[in-house]
Amino acid sequence: MRLSLIIGISSLITILPFASNLDAANILYPSSKSSSEFTQTNIIYLADNWYNYKAKDGSYTIYFPQKPQEENLSLNTPLGKLNALFVFYQYPEEKRIFYVSHVKYPVEPSQYNVEKGLDGARDGAAQNTNSIIVSEKRISYKGFPGREIIFQSRERPDLKTLARIYIDPNGPILYTLQVIAEDGNLDFPEAKAFLDSFVVLEGVGNIQ
Repeated sequence: MRLSLIIGISSLITILPFASNLDAANILYPSSKSSSEFTQTNIIYLADNWYNYKAKDGSYTIYFPQKPQEENLSLNTPLGKLNALFVFYQYPEEKRIFYVSHVKYPVEPSQYNVEKGLDGARDGAAQNTNSIIVSEKRISYKGFPGREIIFQSRERPDLKTLARIYIDPNGPILYTLQVIAEDGNLDFPEAKAFLDSFVVLEGVGNIQ
């Protein structure tokens, strides 16, 4: 599979299970927090002509190595038609992709189970890409519950994805960040710099 096609698949597998709010096994994972604050190492990489991307609706900012591409996607779900903008950058030489998206769901926050939504996104991602879950931990950002998950392709063991998924319960709004590496190496400074540079801006509860 060409790496350029993975982005679309990853987008679909994250949104669809979240929309259906699937149940999942009650498994306990280590607890941690993601502060999205730059370390000195991250600053060094970001200072070298990285592109500061701001979502078109003003909901978040994030840094990419260069100006990313954008792709609109519409999905018909049990919750109705959902529109999302997927933003991604693919290294021209290295077989890696940085990717971010967000989508707001037309449901009452009090009627939505955030943990089941996160479980559904995780399980759907593994099932629909024929991947195994290498590791998972609970994370949070600005009080948004989340998960950090590493997936490994069963068909191509060198293909791995590091995903951070957050849900703003007040939306509910799903934020998805992914680093996809065809060589399986997810432990490189630019990956952490990208993931940690994600900042949700104030007043995003009214995004469409």
